[in-house]
Amino acid sequence: MKTKIALSIVIFMLVLAGCAKKQIYSSSPPMQTVSTSSFEVKLEPLKAEGYNYFNRFRCQFTNKTNGDLVIDWSETFYLRNGKKYGRFGWEGLTFEQLREVEEEPDLTIAAGKTDAIELFPIKLIGWKEEGVRMKASTPEAGFTLTPLPEGENGISIAVLKDGKLLRKNILVNIKLE
Repeated sequence: MKTKIALSIVIFMLVLAGCAKKQIYSSSPPMQTVSTSSFEVKLEPLKAEGYNYFNRFRCQFTNKTNGDLVIDWSETFYLRNGKKYGRFGWEGLTFEQLREVEEEPDLTIAAGKTDAIELFPIKLIGWKEEGVRMKASTPEAGFTLTPLPEGENGISIAVLKDGKLLRKNILVNIKLE
């Protein structure tokens, strides 16, 4: 009798697990574009490699002027539900560099040029457990990118043109379907 009950519970759990809904994330719009007379910015959330959630952005910046424009990363912020929620890290940033970042570098975009970078919100990184306990010089030390939360996610980008600060907010809405 106990065997039949245990077997029934196991079969019920297997059926229940088989009916579990796969979590699917989407972005609306898939890519957001903001354009001014001086520049154009495209922001696209990117899915984690091999997973179905977003964990970073691809930001493409086009200079539409005849002179240089500067992206001031120290004044550029990650937006979460319309509010500033920290700064960005970028593809290739190491554990040691992240620990020492005090001021983020400016990025100059020449006249008529386009540049793209992959960014992630620093406040949303997850520390690799072994990296916290080990010296930063070891290969195991580091961080991982965690999922972008549901809701509005984006960038408040600060651009310097002839010493004047220009700011634009670019947002996408991430949903779990």
